[in-house]
Amino acid sequence: MTARTAPDYDALWRGPWKDAAARGPGFRSRYATLLRLMGKHGAAGRFIEMGAGTGAFLPIVQRRFPWLELSAHERADAAREELARRDLAGVYGGSLDETLQLDRAFDVVVCSEVLEHIEDHDAALDALVRHLRPGGRLYLSVPQRQSLWTQVDDAVGHVRRYRSGELADMCRARGLEVLDDLSTGFPLYNVYYRALGRKSPEETAQAAGGSAAASVLSGVLAAALTAETRLSTPLGGRGFVVARSPYRRGP
Repeated sequence: MTARTAPDYDALWRGPWKDAAARGPGFRSRYATLLRLMGKHGAAGRFIEMGAGTGAFLPIVQRRFPWLELSAHERADAAREELARRDLAGVYGGSLDETLQLDRAFDVVVCSEVLEHIEDHDAALDALVRHLRPGGRLYLSVPQRQSLWTQVDDAVGHVRRYRSGELADMCRARGLEVLDDLSTGFPLYNVYYRALGRKSPEETAQAAGGSAAASVLSGVLAAALTAETRLSTPLGGRGFVVARSPYRRGP
């Protein structure tokens, strides 16, 4: 089996990902869906986004849930430098694995489109659970369906796409209560992602913005993709899981 070469995440966050995170319909619809789920299942106290990139999601969270104390984690140096310029309670680095030791636990942990980049996703999920307060909520999203694999997955360093229900089962195996397990994106997002698969990350970012017409089209598509997330089907190419830590751990 050929060894995978990890992409230059610093370069991605300096360029195409930074632009796409701010304007891309895939990112925007994902943020909207996470906000909807947070409103449904609760968001209070200390919040951290794991793998936050340059922090495009954080001001959106702050506007919707102004009472949250916001922190962020990011491994890529270039993205973390931008996070450090934001008004956050904490900015953390380090690998998302058994070595990660943050100085506090959190009531709300969001980890969106991160686990699919990590070879040992079991250790990564263990780290997320370890930093949840009792009763805390974990909000996850991942790409699904290996049949949807394109050159974009290779270019951005994905090591897997998940099966429907797989991530929820991983949460239950760690003693979490699964509050929501959505498999979304059929048919529109699946078609959209296949179209992206013909482009490089740079070309995708350019298509998301630029002209006024492109901006309007991006907004319309983001709204359509967001609406579609209310339909859960095993054919969906995006997975969202909400899980709650038990209020008491151990005997």
